[in-house]
Amino acid sequence: MFWFAIFISVMLTLLLGLQIYWIVTLRKAQKMYLDQIRHEEPTLWDVREVLLEGDKDLAVQLYCDIFKISDIDLARKELEQFERNIKK
Repeated sequence: MFWFAIFISVMLTLLLGLQIYWIVTLRKAQKMYLDQIRHEEPTLWDVREVLLEGDKDLAVQLYCDIFKISDIDLARKELEQFERNIKK
């Protein structure tokens, strides 16, 4: 009977340790996710907002950053088409 009590104590301690481990891991994951949200990369929605405000040069820079385009003339042409589509 004594060994059974020790076994149950050890198992409950392991379960408690496992729960604490999961809580700590989930909190770290949540913190990492929240940090990523704060430092997001620009999105196409940001390009749209900048275009609607009228700053085409900044929109081209954002577009190049998003799609990793080095040819600015190509980016300008694509943005002109994008701008026509959003203003319809």
